[in-house]
Amino acid sequence: MPKLTTDLLRTYSEAALRNADELYAEAAVLLEHGHVARAYFLAVSSIEEAGKALQAFDAQLRNLSDPAVCTRLKAGMESHAQKINYAMSMWAMHCPDPRAALKVAIDLVIDLQHGREPAMYTDLRSDPDRAQLPSDIVRAEAATDCVRLARDCLANAHRHVSEREPTKFTSKHDRLFTMKSRRFQEMLKTEDFWWFYITRMEVGQQDFAEAVLEYENNHVKTGVPFRSD
Repeated sequence: MPKLTTDLLRTYSEAALRNADELYAEAAVLLEHGHVARAYFLAVSSIEEAGKALQAFDAQLRNLSDPAVCTRLKAGMESHAQKINYAMSMWAMHCPDPRAALKVAIDLVIDLQHGREPAMYTDLRSDPDRAQLPSDIVRAEAATDCVRLARDCLANAHRHVSEREPTKFTSKHDRLFTMKSRRFQEMLKTEDFWWFYITRMEVGQQDFAEAVLEYENNHVKTGVPFRSD
């Protein structure tokens, strides 16, 4: 990997966003012609590229002289799950109704991660033993919803990079960023965390890094969930 610099991250963000545009356009064409599995796959890929564009854009003001920060940044821009999570969370937080949008994101983000590969490749399944085609499992409704979501995530990414400045990060943000990936991903897959974050948002506490660190300290480490029901 090349050495990360502010200029390189800016151009990488621009390239990823252009590619996301192309992937979305191709997904829309495929959907229109009934190729739902491939449309789904390209729509998920567009969301990933939008997430990568946002990651690179927002990272321009990070401490790029810190090897741990650079290592984590490179890994995040290569991770399917992290790119999808980033695009979806940024879209949700900038919707007119973040609470409703975040609920949608909670329901969809894991499905997108799990549905990406089956939408492109054949597989062997059991009960009964069989060969599975992508067209066997991707419904037209799911593909339509995914293409629409790609459009919305892409529009949000364009607004973000054109209207905002790169994010200024605090030490808490850096602590979150260098948190072990497995532990962070496990937290993002936990519905209890997202309810915790929604509750914080409702009282004006929208800092994601602070939410993650507080949830880790008060709920992950103690084993006491935020919602006991």
